[in-house]
Amino acid sequence: MSRDVMLHIDASLDADAQRRLIALLAERFGIATDIHNTTKPHLLFFSTHPEHAPPQRILAAVREQGYHAQMVDL
Repeated sequence: MSRDVMLHIDASLDADAQRRLIALLAERFGIATDIHNTTKPHLLFFSTHPEHAPPQRILAAVREQGYHAQMVDL
């Protein structure tokens, strides 16, 4: 079952950085590439399947890119 999550990144991402990060997560974990738009550049909302993409693995991938982040299950 798909689950909506919010990724809180301790840095503001420009549109290009958001696209690159989402593309990486989509490639590795199959998350939806159509993230929910927000006016807050440090938040990303997307759908994922927890059994295929455990939150710890998503956070590890984000941190590999040099970002500090937390995931909030919605």
